[in-house]
Amino acid sequence: MNVCDITNGDIDFLIQQFEAVIHERNFKLPSVYTEEVRYLDKELTPFPGKFSFDRAPFFREIVDIFSPDNPCRKVVLLKGVQMAATTSLLEPVLLYYIGCNPAPVLLVEPDDDMAKNVMSIKVDKMIDGAGLRGKIGSQSRKAARSKSTGDTARHIEYAGGYLYAASASTPKSFRNMSYRIILVDELSVMPDKLAGEGTVVDLAEARASAYPNNSKILFQSTPTTEQGCKIYKQFLLGTQEKYLVPCKFCGTEMELEWAVWDQSNKQIGGIVWENDEEWNPIMSTVGYKCPHCGQIMKNYHKSEIIPKGHWVATVDKPIEAGTRSFHISPIYNLPGLLTWEDMVRKWAVCWDIKNNRVRDKEAYRVFRNLMQGLPFREMNEQIRYDKAILFKRFGFARGTVPNKMALKDAGSPVLLVICSVDVQKDKLYVEITGYSDRGIQWTIDFFSIDGATEDFNGPWNELAELIENKIYESDDGKLYRIAMTVIDSGHYTDWVYAFCGRFSSGVYATKGQDWIKGGETYQRFNQATLDRIGLPLAYHVNTGKLKDRISYSMNKLLWNENSFQPDWYINFPEDFHDDYFKMFEAEEKVEVYDKLTNKWLKTIWRAKFGAANHGFDTKVYNYAALEIFAEDICRNDLLLNYLDWNAFWKVAKGGAFYIDTRVN
Repeated sequence: MNVCDITNGDIDFLIQQFEAVIHERNFKLPSVYTEEVRYLDKELTPFPGKFSFDRAPFFREIVDIFSPDNPCRKVVLLKGVQMAATTSLLEPVLLYYIGCNPAPVLLVEPDDDMAKNVMSIKVDKMIDGAGLRGKIGSQSRKAARSKSTGDTARHIEYAGGYLYAASASTPKSFRNMSYRIILVDELSVMPDKLAGEGTVVDLAEARASAYPNNSKILFQSTPTTEQGCKIYKQFLLGTQEKYLVPCKFCGTEMELEWAVWDQSNKQIGGIVWENDEEWNPIMSTVGYKCPHCGQIMKNYHKSEIIPKGHWVATVDKPIEAGTRSFHISPIYNLPGLLTWEDMVRKWAVCWDIKNNRVRDKEAYRVFRNLMQGLPFREMNEQIRYDKAILFKRFGFARGTVPNKMALKDAGSPVLLVICSVDVQKDKLYVEITGYSDRGIQWTIDFFSIDGATEDFNGPWNELAELIENKIYESDDGKLYRIAMTVIDSGHYTDWVYAFCGRFSSGVYATKGQDWIKGGETYQRFNQATLDRIGLPLAYHVNTGKLKDRISYSMNKLLWNENSFQPDWYINFPEDFHDDYFKMFEAEEKVEVYDKLTNKWLKTIWRAKFGAANHGFDTKVYNYAALEIFAEDICRNDLLLNYLDWNAFWKVAKGGAFYIDTRVN
């Protein structure tokens, strides 16, 4: 046909045909694709077999936000533990952008080991379980196992895209590449700033900037302390959505919360239970009280009400356009995972139910973060001399073990004795503390061993004599040797390591840190460091956490002398001098801000200039030593997989750590 032969009718026909073409592409929803192809390996889940969002229906809508035609660009999940968020959110998104809608994907984990493990274990099995192995290129994880480079261990390629697992502890792993999909796992435990690179959030958003119209970013994490919690700050930028479910009995929609209060501060809903005569929860009575009708649902009713739920935004307009944020806690877990009864058991550990007050501040912090999925608000309390001195006990003299007093006031005699040492240039400061049941402590002695610490003919031999041979006798005939000693190696490190090397066990070097990932009290030195310094064990100690605990004990714990002392109560001898108690106010909590941006970074304990704080430091390390000792007993003697304080105190009350000379 000659161009000149084309008529107006032909042109009109062509225009009609082009206008009939559908301009939009219809994408398969990520949740639909996942349920079509995914099978779960029995090694990774208690629910193996064909995957279904029926086990975690609250994640279906969040996963589908990652469809390319959804306008949302950022998703934030503030969550508790054991929510199956990895299996039901992060991994379905990964699977979708590998097998259904291939794209460049960046997965960010807190450290190198986690980044490698998620690729070698979870991603590999996810790919095999979905039948996608054939789509993976020559740089797949399995093909690269024989190679020694870290990149190949964390990198796979597939037609249309690639997946790289980066580590927040290695900022350079973020550089030079752009990604359409970025998934950041456990944001809150990542560093506040990456050296020379800004924050993890800044860096993730920069890596997605090459895809301004179709990028997607996920931030998910359990929270930490409110003031510096990275995931909570991101949550507040978005829609702050809650998952509403209907009451089993009245049908009223509500958010499931630990407790619901009315305006008069009376609990009208939430998790409820009855207590026995000793104020222990009766598990058969645990349920969820509807604040609208007062009926009580049981844990098994969740399988009926959770699938009927839906997400509802709690703000009309998010601060950051294109950001949807969600909060979910283990209260929503379907039967087979963490139950309401499990949560009540954990609550009874951190909360004094009888007196309606915190029993253990650190345990309460963990409960709020992990069980409620909410940040913990730090109160920044200082320790004042006039508070500390109130814990003197008349009738308790330094150098003695006051078991008659301990039995009357704590409910048990002293059960073991711990030693802690603060090292200075010209002396060693030593604290000897005895512990009764429930962590109630008796500071038996605090003194210095004078002499140059860079001279082994000085104070070290005297310390060794104390550790090896000193016996403390109580007023009821019990004999105690020092069960464990820890020594601060922050100063004069080589001398501390050399001294600890004299002992095969029971004497350990420690080094203080303001914070340890996950809020742990202590963390063992890595094996490479232990091999280098020639010690079998040494520990980093979370000094910030333990100073908070001591501050709480001295500021908040109240004792009615007609009852036993509360858990972790502190008792000092009557003849300790004022200068000892002033050491507890030698440090203060201060806010640390970025010098360039003036953004809040963290809250730390900082020593006041010129003020002696040795008594505060030894108290911190004594706490840490007790926990290290107790966990060792639980794991190696009781064959438990965790520290169980009740189990430990039961062993201690059996006389494992002292000699009773009055027993025939």
